[in-house]
Amino acid sequence: MNNEQMVVTADRALVFLDNARQEIQSASDILTLKIIHDKLSVMKVYFQAAKASFEISQQCSEMKIRCERRAGELLGNMDLHEGGRPSKTGDIVSPVSPPKLSDFDISKKQSSRWQQISKIPEEDFDNHIERIKIKGEELTSREFLSLAEQIKKDREQQERLEKSALDATLVQQDDQIKILLGDFRDVLTEEIIPNDSVSLLLTDPMYGAQYLPLWEDLGRFASRVLKPGRLLVSYHGHMFLPQTLNALGKHLSFVWLGGIKYNHQTSMYSLKIMTSWRVLLLFAKGEYNPELSSRWFRDLIDGDNYPETKTLSVLQEGLHEAEYIIKTFTNPGDSVVDCFVGTGTTAVAAKTSGRRFIGSEISKERYDLSRSRISQQL
Repeated sequence: MNNEQMVVTADRALVFLDNARQEIQSASDILTLKIIHDKLSVMKVYFQAAKASFEISQQCSEMKIRCERRAGELLGNMDLHEGGRPSKTGDIVSPVSPPKLSDFDISKKQSSRWQQISKIPEEDFDNHIERIKIKGEELTSREFLSLAEQIKKDREQQERLEKSALDATLVQQDDQIKILLGDFRDVLTEEIIPNDSVSLLLTDPMYGAQYLPLWEDLGRFASRVLKPGRLLVSYHGHMFLPQTLNALGKHLSFVWLGGIKYNHQTSMYSLKIMTSWRVLLLFAKGEYNPELSSRWFRDLIDGDNYPETKTLSVLQEGLHEAEYIIKTFTNPGDSVVDCFVGTGTTAVAAKTSGRRFIGSEISKERYDLSRSRISQQL
């Protein structure tokens, strides 16, 4: 193809795409949009065969996605026939039956995908197009389906947070279950938790190098509140284990390492390791006294299923595994503490096991979620 032919192709392409944009904006019925969509599909193949510029190909892709979004809007507002038989009113067949997707040569999958894209707010839709263009990547419907799914999840998460904040205001603190908002080092004072009063400290701190200083403070706190011979049991990642063992060992006595086995794997890309279990640290105040518990402890616990466990947060731990730990190391009526309450799994497990509970959570959102869970006795 010579330069003159390339210019003609580019000029024709720009005129075609400009017309397509105007037609999409003015279209008010599905059939028209389906015809435009099919034309754009054919023209994109033609432009690629004619070796048109990447910019023209991108514009064609953009028009296709905009067409799909507009079609999704109309489909979402239409009264479509379900199944193919005429609609009935009583025993009388309605003379006018709603249209079927097949009348427009649209599949159920296409309809579903287009309606998902149509739910993306216009500003987010336009911004996403610009971001993809800036990165020089190809515009595809798949990118917008992913965006639609993320927006849906964010919206549902926000609705849960708003509901939990409201539920939290309805929960009355009592001597059985108490959750305080703030850093455990500030709010779980001696007035709140007297010395030598706690039978089990079960917790799940944040992992990572930036959180390493917390572990010595946690060990110091545990050495104050735990009864002699009682345990701190803590979830832990696989990284930085030597540092954590050293930090806790300054105030507590090492007892054992356990684990929780899961039905899914986590990838440690930097090490090329796939892991499907989490570490449990067992440290005691002074010398551990196993006679305080009437049960044997299995050091490899079957964890709750994933992703069912993560209904409120990716940080949420399994309820049944927490109940097992609490019932193993404490007796009914004993006091259980969690310095990092999160979504409230330990609090709920303590409540369902007939134990008293005191904990703290530094995040207002997670604090509200935990209080909401307690109110619903989940």
